Amino acid sequence: MRDARLRRHLRGLLRRLDLPLPLEVGLLCERLGQLRGTPIALLEWELEPTGPSGMLVSRVDEDVIVFQSRTSRAHQAHIILHEVGHIVAQDLDGVALPQPLLRTSYTARDERDAEVIASTIMHRALSMTRRLDHVAQVGGRSVQSSLVLWDGWS
Repeated sequence: MRDARLRRHLRGLLRRLDLPLPLEVGLLCERLGQLRGTPIALLEWELEPTGPSGMLVSRVDEDVIVFQSRTSRAHQAHIILHEVGHIVAQDLDGVALPQPLLRTSYTARDERDAEVIASTIMHRALSMTRRLDHVAQVGGRSVQSSLVLWDGWS
């Protein structure tokens, strides 16, 4: 039940953000920050291999997502989206975190929610990008039929 509610909230949020494909996580963070009225800064950092690969630092004037520098770009995108998931889930629950805040632990539900959000965004973005790439490769299709495949972030 909670997963369905998260996905429904996320679809509405992604429609409002009006993000182009292919997905650019920096742009997603920029637009989400504008929508929330709290900027989201991204900080690539060499984190300890045995520690977390990302973290969300909520400050008075901004949220900072710190992510591992020593990994692939695809993994970095997932780390960032996982931390975005914490922001989105927090907004859905209407819980304002005290400022400034560096959480060192989340509940299992918090982590699951963040992972559901990150995975949903990645899956949807990859799925739609592949569809559009396929249309481009097939060629000869009308613009209208190409656009039918892209229904936005619904």
